[in-house]
Amino acid sequence: MAKFIVTAAMDAELAYIRDNSGTICICNAQPTTVAQATTSANYSLGTATYGTAGWTIAQGDAGAGSRKITTAGTNVVVATSGTVNHIAWIGAGTVIAVGTCTATAVTAAGTMTVNAFDLDEIGIIS
Repeated sequence: MAKFIVTAAMDAELAYIRDNSGTICICNAQPTTVAQATTSANYSLGTATYGTAGWTIAQGDAGAGSRKITTAGTNVVVATSGTVNHIAWIGAGTVIAVGTCTATAVTAAGTMTVNAFDLDEIGIIS
């Protein structure tokens, strides 16, 4: 018997990320808690309010059976100088999602542009 996840289930997961991510955080390490993602004494180098507008859910790049959400791009004001290598989305006191990015040096009071990018759900069960 073939294994799969129905598209509606993957879309619900991706819609949850979109609908509940109220803050985007640029971090110098992978945060696992809200405090790590949002506090400069931990991993946060900057945060910005992040709405649900501009996100799209579509077939993923892995082909049939995959889904992806494309995030909207935004600018984040840098609070603390350092090297950004993770992006986190926070909502309702929870770390919703974390992704890696190309290491980028940032300077306090500057701005980092976080371009639109994809979060993929490949729908494969092993």
